[in-house]
Amino acid sequence: MSAAEIADIELVGVTKSYGGNVVVVDNVSLTVPRGEFVSILGPSGCGKTTTLNMIAGFHEPSSGEIRIRGRNQVGVPPEKRNIGLVFQNYALFPHMTVQENVAFGPKMKGQSKSETEEAVRSALKSVRLEGYESRYPKELSGGQQQRTALARAIAPRPSVLLLDEPLSNLDLKLREAMRIELKEVQQQLGMTFVYVTHDQEEAMSMSDRVVVMSDGVVAQEGRPSEIYQNPVSAFVADFIGKSNLLPVKQARDHDGRLTLTLGGGLSLVSERSGDIPANDITLCCIRPENVQLARKGASGENLLTGRVDKLVNLGAHAELWVDVSKDCLLKVQVPVRRLQGIEIGSHVDLLIESAAIQPLAH
Repeated sequence: MSAAEIADIELVGVTKSYGGNVVVVDNVSLTVPRGEFVSILGPSGCGKTTTLNMIAGFHEPSSGEIRIRGRNQVGVPPEKRNIGLVFQNYALFPHMTVQENVAFGPKMKGQSKSETEEAVRSALKSVRLEGYESRYPKELSGGQQQRTALARAIAPRPSVLLLDEPLSNLDLKLREAMRIELKEVQQQLGMTFVYVTHDQEEAMSMSDRVVVMSDGVVAQEGRPSEIYQNPVSAFVADFIGKSNLLPVKQARDHDGRLTLTLGGGLSLVSERSGDIPANDITLCCIRPENVQLARKGASGENLLTGRVDKLVNLGAHAELWVDVSKDCLLKVQVPVRRLQGIEIGSHVDLLIESAAIQPLAH
């Protein structure tokens, strides 16, 4: 691998255990190319923050190797790793102004006064905080504090920026705005971001690649669209977005198409058998937006009829829970304009494209 091809971060068989019995991170390998925005996504306790802390140097791996720009980091303290950090609580120095907070890193690196001033000016411009230099953290809004923390982290020009749930303390509207700003800053700087979150919308909206963790292992990694459209397990399908996970009693393969027998005598046809043998298929995943309301009198495969059991109007779209058999309640997402004449108790016809049915082995 040439110098230009060296990844910013590599984890090779990294494991972290406590007391020899409690394994928090289990044999994780991961490569993060230079300039990529990667999110490590998963529920509480899955090992994502421990993984970030090992990259940062706050924890040493029990086994395996961590490399930054090709250099082994075992035994290298955090301050020697040339990484930036943004935490959930921002960790700003309350007795320092914005200018002083952002200048802290360059000063610690021994930069001259002129170099430090230029680093501060550039960092504040990147996060659009020019004119706030003399304010103290208590005089800033939550979003301004978050941007100050980001400016402080990027001012020393680290190789990699690690972010641990930095938006979780903000309200919904501000979180959505900051997602856009964070991605813009990352693209502008061309810097590698590793972002830890439990919020799948954050990960999906900002990342070049998403690493989904569960119980200390990588459950799936790939581009957001790939993970959403082709989950490899019930856990990923359930954790990323909304889904109907339906038990499959029997799967039969006919020339690359699968006939799936579900509960209540239902049968669906799927085109997406992938590499899973038919005998191993136990579930199928159907996204609610891929279930269409069919016209009266429609015909064809994967046509179901059911009774609306629950209806929730969410503004632009509505969610219906449709009882299509004794053992199958199907969640459907439809535009509100299609709700005319539909209410709880209504009978509706549903159509599912065969390509939208994802078979799963577990």
